[in-house]
Amino acid sequence: MASHQQAKANTESIMDSAKNAANSAQEKASNAANSAQEKASNAANSAQEKASNAANSVQEKASNAANSAQETASNAANSAQEAASNAANTASAKASNAANAASEQKDQGAGWIQQKTEQIGNAAQGAVDGVKNTLGMDQKK
Repeated sequence: MASHQQAKANTESIMDSAKNAANSAQEKASNAANSAQEKASNAANSAQEKASNAANSVQEKASNAANSAQETASNAANSAQEAASNAANTASAKASNAANAASEQKDQGAGWIQQKTEQIGNAAQGAVDGVKNTLGMDQKK
């Protein structure tokens, strides 16, 4: 009887350990996904800041060109506006791609955690069943 209780306690300990490992893995995956998302957000902010700085620089150059010749200023302003628009579109696309990649990584991490949790649960149940079989506890009387 004491051996049965010890086996049951060992099985419960194994199951608790498996659950703790699964929870730890899930937390690590969540932290990694959050970190990736934060890095993507930082990259997007940096790209937007650089685009803004580029646009400001282009506007300053256009203003200086306007002082020297009206036609040159007009051409420079058009060129600056197009460059700023392209830079903003590029930055926006890169930010969107980075955010999508971070989201995909988070989804993949969550799926992996779910799969591992199920595998650990199945292994623990198999261990419980094996102990029951060994001890003859699964036989109906």
